[in-house]
Amino acid sequence: MFSISRINSNRPLVIAIFAALVVFYLVYLTVSQSVTFSALQSSLNAKIAALRNTETTTREPEKVVDRDIVHLPNVQNDELEFRSGKNIFFIVSTLSPEGVIKLTARQACAIESAARSNADWKVFPLFVATTWFNSSNNEFISPLLRYCNIHMRYIDLETFAFGTPLESLFAKHALQNSSYIVEHTADVLRLLVLYKYGGTYLDTDVIVRRSFDLLLPNYLGSEGSGYVANGVINLEATGYGHRFAESCLNDLAEHFDGKVWAANGPFMVTRNLQKFCNVSEVANMTRARCGGQLSVHPPDVFYRIRYPRHDWFFYPERTEAVMTSIKDDILVHMWNKATSGIQLKVNSTAAYVKLAHEYCPNVIKRCDEFF
Repeated sequence: MFSISRINSNRPLVIAIFAALVVFYLVYLTVSQSVTFSALQSSLNAKIAALRNTETTTREPEKVVDRDIVHLPNVQNDELEFRSGKNIFFIVSTLSPEGVIKLTARQACAIESAARSNADWKVFPLFVATTWFNSSNNEFISPLLRYCNIHMRYIDLETFAFGTPLESLFAKHALQNSSYIVEHTADVLRLLVLYKYGGTYLDTDVIVRRSFDLLLPNYLGSEGSGYVANGVINLEATGYGHRFAESCLNDLAEHFDGKVWAANGPFMVTRNLQKFCNVSEVANMTRARCGGQLSVHPPDVFYRIRYPRHDWFFYPERTEAVMTSIKDDILVHMWNKATSGIQLKVNSTAAYVKLAHEYCPNVIKRCDEFF
């Protein structure tokens, strides 16, 4: 009885202790689960971060776009742009040692002068051996980009002659195997371009002073040595001009000569004009004798200052005589093959520099000391 009553008297205390233990246990479970969940969540977050890091390191790096690199369109991409016939073509078949497009000041001067003097004509410098240039470090291309009528293109030698009389010649890589690859490539391409598109071809050692609208279409110029030069040629894409271009291409397809420097240029052109005009002497190749539709201009039209005075453009003491003689000329030719080694300072009073300041001012401004 004594023991039972003692237990009964302590029952509230026992119950309180038991209840406290139950509450403690429940709190423990809650805290434990919370800690476990927090740890699990931290672990999961760490794994997600690790996956993201792995994805970042394994993803291909983004390509860096160099905005100074200019890629030229293929001249065959949009052949409708030539349909007006008012096209001026330059063939540039040389490269810098680095394999990128590089124009000399004198080449760029020829292009700028053509664009300035023929604002309503399209000017196409056609590059043969490469397809791009860096506008930030090419001091003589950048000035040309200011002209909306200058359109730089490249020629793909693998496809350009398809469907023309020269397809087989190109397939045999005759140009690449030539002893004069730069000159012969330009000789052949100038006639192929005119055959396909029509317009005016110019060498890159000229300065154009007046509009070609002053001349009747379909013409070349004699250089005064018994041959017709091919430094200036205008042929229409249809009619008589096209037929003459086709005659020259057929001749090249049959008689291309990679061993003789002038074989595919003046020699070939003169030979075909003799047949077309039915005369043997260049002096007799008048428009009347050439079907009334083709002119062979006398030397004074395009080649007034010629051998042995070809270097007069480079000497100040000859300036007055030169400028007087060419005052009405449409263009002047500088005979680059014979004069390229003559240096000219940008402040020289030589006729060539004087003409450059007037007809290619943006180019000559980019010259440091020499033009």
